[in-house]
Amino acid sequence: MIWQERRKQAVMMISVAGLASLGACASTPKAQTASNGVTPAPASFSVQTPIDKIAADERGKAVLDRDVPGVMSNPHYMLFSCMSLSQLASLSGGKLSKSKLNQVNSDLAELSPGQ
Repeated sequence: MIWQERRKQAVMMISVAGLASLGACASTPKAQTASNGVTPAPASFSVQTPIDKIAADERGKAVLDRDVPGVMSNPHYMLFSCMSLSQLASLSGGKLSKSKLNQVNSDLAELSPGQ
């Protein structure tokens, strides 16, 4: 019985690691700086935005902490941080439901750039 649970966990880790290694992180462009060397204000966030980009903004991090508690403290955060919440939802086994994604998306939309 224990080996079955460990096998499920291993398969999940391999699935997430496999997605990350397929270039999910590599495909996100680096932040661009303006000609004066100042990083522009972030665009609005959504559930399509990579989690690490949302977490880099204090207001976005607060939304993640409130709406998806534990996502950033997950031991596998580094494996999925470059994925969006909508991508992660398909791997969550129903823990990240469509209604939860809608709530997060709504809360992220309220964050206007530069506030």
